[in-house]
Amino acid sequence: MRNLPHDTPLLSPASILSDSWRRSQHYGLARDDDHRPVAGHEQLGESRHRYDWIARYASPLLAQLTPQFRTRAGVLVLSDPGGMVLESTGNSGFLQKAEQLALAPGNVWSEDARGTNAIGTALALGRYCEVSGKEHFLSRHAALFCAAMPVYSPRGELAGVIDISSPASLPWQDATQLLSRAAWQIEQHWVQKQITAGQVLVQLRPQGQPELAPFTHSLIFEDGILQGANSLACRDFGLQPQDFGQRHQDSIFACAMENGALAWMRDTAYQMHIDRAQKRPGVTVPDQRPGKPAEEPTALLAPTGVNLEKTLRVVNAGIALCINGETGCGKEYLGQHLYRQSKWRSGNFVAINCAALPEHLIESELFGYMPGAFTGASSRGYAGKFREANGGMLFLDEIGDMPLALQTRLLRVLQEKRVVPLGGNSAFPVDFSLVCATHRNLVEQVERGLFREDLLYRIQEFTVEIPPLRQWQNKGLFIEQLWSELGAPVRGIRLCQSVVSYLADCPWPGNVRQLLSQLKVLLALSDNGQTVTLCDLPDLPRSAHAPLSVPPTTRTPNETACHAPCINELEAIRISQGNMSEAAKRLGISRSTLYRRLEKQRA
Repeated sequence: MRNLPHDTPLLSPASILSDSWRRSQHYGLARDDDHRPVAGHEQLGESRHRYDWIARYASPLLAQLTPQFRTRAGVLVLSDPGGMVLESTGNSGFLQKAEQLALAPGNVWSEDARGTNAIGTALALGRYCEVSGKEHFLSRHAALFCAAMPVYSPRGELAGVIDISSPASLPWQDATQLLSRAAWQIEQHWVQKQITAGQVLVQLRPQGQPELAPFTHSLIFEDGILQGANSLACRDFGLQPQDFGQRHQDSIFACAMENGALAWMRDTAYQMHIDRAQKRPGVTVPDQRPGKPAEEPTALLAPTGVNLEKTLRVVNAGIALCINGETGCGKEYLGQHLYRQSKWRSGNFVAINCAALPEHLIESELFGYMPGAFTGASSRGYAGKFREANGGMLFLDEIGDMPLALQTRLLRVLQEKRVVPLGGNSAFPVDFSLVCATHRNLVEQVERGLFREDLLYRIQEFTVEIPPLRQWQNKGLFIEQLWSELGAPVRGIRLCQSVVSYLADCPWPGNVRQLLSQLKVLLALSDNGQTVTLCDLPDLPRSAHAPLSVPPTTRTPNETACHAPCINELEAIRISQGNMSEAAKRLGISRSTLYRRLEKQRA
């Protein structure tokens, strides 16, 4: 392919796809199967929140690619590592057909769910893949041409894929080049955004080959230790997820690490460019040495009833922490916050949802596997989450849904601090902070025989209860903190106090997850430099609204609604179950007028 590195990994349909077909049969699929797995709204929202690289790093690129779909039939699809479609965009005419072909968000295209297909097979192999027409295992997908390229995080973890799907009769001949460039641009943007004060970004650019400029090898170092890299660098330097936080720059580069130096790889010269992130005036840079937690304020982030200082001491002492609370109440958010301030922050934060993974995949995900350990196993093997978390924090979400058989193996790892991957004989030492989370009552699970009592005592050495968001006493401060963390101050966007008060009054049955999603929507709809008022709020889901504790208003005759002359704004909102558009119709006014009145009342 033109304008691609000479060793870009491409798949041979003759061998690779036949192996994929054998795996499809091994999964128990039949060619005429019509099962179409689709995730629920809550699961889709959770995955979008967890894999937010699309919103953060892919959106600008998608805007550039969209014009190419105006005159060509096809859609651009982005999925998570499990093959769930998170976003799809493209030709408006083909989009309708794409929805019928199950390419809309929420549809699952993993290989074990839909057989041989570009998304699932690219995920299974970790490489670019094309599947066209009857090469699909399921007959009902024979009308499609699909090409997919994996996207990797700066820690070498598979984050998902970017895919082009079109009619099989109109395949995209330039899909390889387009997707390769797109994926590597996303990864490059991701790496560049990860560098923090005190870190060094090293970029290797092909010398004298401007056409290969997008294919830059990028690596992040701190005190000489590797902290991140894009997939090109991982591939050509042979880096594995367990290398981050461990490998020294001298074991990677044969030459001195300085601007303008030449590094050679496969007879190609690459020029080294170095950027150093500087400490900003007035900002305290946390000491990255193990054992010293970051000195940063924590009060704004503490859920009601949670003592962050005490909890942080427990985490730093290596004591297992169990966080209990309703679904979406911020258990993982709290875990990430503790990780960033703890002595474990120089390692990885590795999160895995025990309830979201199929049972037959949990073991290989946690323990890893050796090359050829089972049918479909990667030829490079897989380190597994335990080893990836070595030196960092392992966050096991929904631990109460872990199968009993795996609970026994987990207990052994926690006791022995050693991991034996599937198909292996050697044990690997591991040391990490364990944080578990669940919405279940684990004591009741033990009484019902669904959870091991000895494991319960091991993971619940210290317990934190997070109340539902509606019971928090500092919701307004928390909303402003989330707004800041989403990057609103960088764009000069602020929330007026009436909006903060209004959002704080909502009951948020989906808890922190629902609130965070709504803030992301509001930020996406806001212009740079804007002060967001009640008039700018989009309709929230009905269940998210709370009665607003403001006094009734007095209207002039011109303001009185002809449809409901005896009710005020709050009564109309209550009758409409929080639907602002419907409430405005009841009052005979516009939605913006309703918001203005509410804001005036609050003032």
